[in-house]
This record gives sequence, structure tokens and C-alpha cells, in this order.
Amino acid sequence: MIFIMRAILHSRSGHTVLVTTVAMCALAAFTGRRSIELDLSAQYPPTKMAVVELCSILTATLLAIQMRPRFWEWDRLAARRPSGYRPCTLAAVTAAAGIGLPALCVPAVVPTLPPNTPWAWVLANALLMAAIVQLIAPLLTPLAAGTVALVAWFGCGLATNLAPGLWLPVSSYHELQGRWFVVSVLAVVTVVLHAVTCGRTTWAHRQFGKHE
Repeated sequence: MIFIMRAILHSRSGHTVLVTTVAMCALAAFTGRRSIELDLSAQYPPTKMAVVELCSILTATLLAIQMRPRFWEWDRLAARRPSGYRPCTLAAVTAAAGIGLPALCVPAVVPTLPPNTPWAWVLANALLMAAIVQLIAPLLTPLAAGTVALVAWFGCGLATNLAPGLWLPVSSYHELQGRWFVVSVLAVVTVVLHAVTCGRTTWAHRQFGKHE
């Protein structure tokens, strides 16, 4: 595992990924406790959506773009591996990183919160959105994956505002309970998909590879 992480960090996009993560965490820290308020219902109170979750979606999209596999890059990494490692293993590790790194935006905001403020549910939302981006990216493009995640995030916010009792995969201020089971299942499925496809399906490579 140490070798795999070293190989990824020595790849061309490894340093760019780290710089992007740090920059987006700094942006998240700057936004602090800011939220987007949705108030479309005359019957129910407004719904607040943490801006740090939006930062996580943007980070996940940027990282997916930067880690989008070019096959020569995977072959180059595979050539430096000891016997037994394959590019699919590297793809799985980078997928896990693509889920975990965007969620670091949430801890970056924690110092701005009042003492004893629950924030684990926001972390769960961030991991969920990042997993959605990483899940869809191999099937379409990273930008399309980020767009789907963004629409899903706003859609869940609107649904919470219009029907607060509706179960949704994204938690809200009214619940403060993260959907950790959903996050875990989605993350596992995503990592397996990346391992099987090496980060991109053949169909997506044929359809979109020439435009990247």
C-alpha cells in the first residue's frame, strides 16, 4: 500500500491533486458556517444547506478531472510496481482518495463552529456526494458526474424543504444524523467499479476520450 501511494504521488497529476485539495479546504474554511437557505414552502420552515458540502462537490469534480486516467499514465505507474500489483489496484486506491480528500473540507470548517456543534452528518453528506462523483465519472465524464451530484444535492435540499418527513440519502439540519450505511455501500461500489474499469469504461473512452 505504501508503494502504491508513493507511485500515485510521483505521477504527473499527484501533486496537482494535493494542491487542489489544500486550496479547496482553505476556501471551505473561509466560507465557515455559511449556508444556502431554501424557502419555497409556505407550510414548512426554510431548509439550510451547508456551503461546505458544495465545496466538497466542487473538490470531488476537480479531483476526478485531474485523476481521469490516460492509459499511458496507468501503464507507466504499473511499470514501476513490484510483481503482483496491477493498474486496477492503483485505480481503486485513487478512487478511494477521490472520495476521502474532498471530505477534508468539512474538518477545515470545524474550528469555526461553536463548541459541541454536531458536524459528523455534514461529513457523511460530503463523502456521499464525492462518492457519487467518483461513481459516475468512469461511466460518463468527471464534469458530467459533478453536474449530476450538484443537481442531486440541490434536489435533496428542495425535497427536504417541500416534504421534511421524506427519507433522503442526504441529511439535513433537521435530522443531524448521517446516512453512514448508504455512504459505506456507495463507496465500496465505487471503488470496485474503478478497479474493474481502471477508472473508465470502454464505452466512455470511445465516446468522450477524444474530447479530453
